[in-house]
Amino acid sequence: MSFDGFLTHALVKELGAHLIGGKVAKIYQPFEQELQLVIRSQRQNFRLLISIHPQYYRLHLTDERPSNPEHAPMFCMLLRKHLEQAVLLDIQQVENDRIVELHFTGRDELGDSQVYRLIIELMGRHSNVILVNGQGRIIDCLKHVPMALNSYRLLQPGADYRRPPQDEHQVNLFKLSQVDRAELAERLASAISPGQVQAHIQGLGRLASQSFLAQVQEGASWDKLLADFCQSVDAGGAYFLEADKPDFYMTPLVGVTGQWVAHETLSGLIAFYYAERVRLDRIKQMTGDLNQRLQHLIERNQLKLANLNRDQAVASQSESYRIKGELLSAYAYQIQKGQSQVSLPNYYDNDQMIEIDLDPRKTAIENSQAYFKRYTKYRDALKHIELQRQLAQEEIAYLESVQVQLSRADLQDVAQIRLELAEQGYLGAKQQNLKKRRQEKGLGPRLYQASDGTRILVGRNNLQNDQLSLKQANKNFWWLHAKNIPGSHVIIESDQPSDTTLTEAAMLAAYYSKFQQSANVPVDYLQVKFLRKPNGAKPGYVIYEGQKTLSVTPSPELIQAMEVKE
Repeated sequence: MSFDGFLTHALVKELGAHLIGGKVAKIYQPFEQELQLVIRSQRQNFRLLISIHPQYYRLHLTDERPSNPEHAPMFCMLLRKHLEQAVLLDIQQVENDRIVELHFTGRDELGDSQVYRLIIELMGRHSNVILVNGQGRIIDCLKHVPMALNSYRLLQPGADYRRPPQDEHQVNLFKLSQVDRAELAERLASAISPGQVQAHIQGLGRLASQSFLAQVQEGASWDKLLADFCQSVDAGGAYFLEADKPDFYMTPLVGVTGQWVAHETLSGLIAFYYAERVRLDRIKQMTGDLNQRLQHLIERNQLKLANLNRDQAVASQSESYRIKGELLSAYAYQIQKGQSQVSLPNYYDNDQMIEIDLDPRKTAIENSQAYFKRYTKYRDALKHIELQRQLAQEEIAYLESVQVQLSRADLQDVAQIRLELAEQGYLGAKQQNLKKRRQEKGLGPRLYQASDGTRILVGRNNLQNDQLSLKQANKNFWWLHAKNIPGSHVIIESDQPSDTTLTEAAMLAAYYSKFQQSANVPVDYLQVKFLRKPNGAKPGYVIYEGQKTLSVTPSPELIQAMEVKE
């Protein structure tokens, strides 16, 4: 990732052009490590996103409006107290480091004018957001760091703010005179690795260092290279690197493998680069406990199924106990009390001799009754075992379907899936909250459009699958589902779809199934009117007959092209 000091320099310049002079209208903390400041400037609202995620730390303008927690965290409340309605005086970068200071003027609870600094330190796992008063004292910070963890500085409310340590051997290119730059060029002449270049220049990322070395090897001079680079940074820009390992920078870097694509703004580029990564990370965080719970339940049911199969193997011998009981009853006159075993002709098997174990303390009739008792026990057990096997298999199929849906879920989907699991008794949710949560509006079905313009709907979760297939869809519409595997319900909004539309819908059913990465996925299809839901069945479970089947290979490119953006 190329979020270095030079990119921060260009970003501060871009942000300043939009935000300086603006007033803070709203402050949100939608996630633990993320803030949003809504700043009213130039007759419009700008959303400034600040993230201190250890991997996805960043600062940029955004259009994203995530849902906020019902109760704001303490740090968010404190920022609202001090910074709401405050005016942004300036945005400054500390030296050429990944540290940005937002300077505000506002009023305290007594109405007195106050000066504040919101310091944003973008330093990987050490990233932080710190609110400092006019005297340089920390009011609070997003992440508290005691002296036990950092002996250099204390990051706690009430402590004096101290900047992170600087490397004395590194120089700020933007503050160098022509003579100083020439001296730096001489020192860099012996550099042969990116690390050696970075050791001399403050805020320089590895990708830019590699580019410098590549250009020097082609005959470029260090002095001119450094001067041109500073000019390109000041000129501004935004470029995305299309390569095996995508990246971004404010200027194209010569000698870096890949294609540089220009973007309109640096903020837009950063938002674009992190969008999918952040989404997946958020979903992973939100679904981690659910996936763990689901996997535990699946393994528990698989163990139960294995035990039932073992019991069934034992119980399947019940017929032999009946036969032994009947033989003992028939030949009781030949058996003396005290025998531990007897050999009798089995008239059910051409009088083949059969060995029967006896309890020497019992008579022949008593032994016969014992065998009949065991026969009755295992006969009845077989019926129970078969029922329990069916229930265990259905539960495994249901839980696996939820797993599949979680793997494809958006942020809003997770809440609905969590609600579904709570209603089914898999989560310890408070029942009094379920009704309220059930009424909360989630996302509608995924919407796609076939090549001929026909609408195709895909359920996001099992509750929505039921709603879509059994209540919403016209009875003459066509329904599709991956054959015998967990997946989403798919509805073609047509009573006479073309073969092409059927194939495209089948691709969607295969894509939103457990076999997304497989080839030749079988997909069942039939009209909605032939679907039935058994009483007491779990969400998403339906039965049907008279279906047809076709095999397709999911194409992510085609799926993406069919998607209708809402």
